[in-house]
Amino acid sequence: MEKFRQGSTTYGNATFWTQDNGILFCKLRNLQPDLKLDCKSASLYLDAIRKLSADEPVPLLIDLRDTKGTFSNDAAHLLSDSFSNMPFVICEAYVVNSLSVKLLVQAYKRIYKTNIPYALFNRISDAETYCLAMTAELCQ
Repeated sequence: MEKFRQGSTTYGNATFWTQDNGILFCKLRNLQPDLKLDCKSASLYLDAIRKLSADEPVPLLIDLRDTKGTFSNDAAHLLSDSFSNMPFVICEAYVVNSLSVKLLVQAYKRIYKTNIPYALFNRISDAETYCLAMTAELCQ
């Protein structure tokens, strides 16, 4: 798990980075409720995940606490199809602080099913614990 490319990448409203604990972090910032994630941005996000993971198995922690809005159907399809074909994303941990974003993630995961385990959390520390536990489980 130590083969990460260290550093960070920012695309528009998203910043991606890795830490020494082996977790790939994504922080989304969008306070415009009418803004939708489009396919172009989703593609850039997927490229960042590929590059920073260096095609090694990683847990992905997505911080949505500063996010409003939604995503286009095309972007949702692209993300779900891509995550289904990304064997190096071993789990997804979402950090949310609003009911609307929590419901959005749950609806997305129900409609656009992937085989990647996921969980929702209110605190970063809980999401990190989940990611590390999933990594330890995979390494056994």
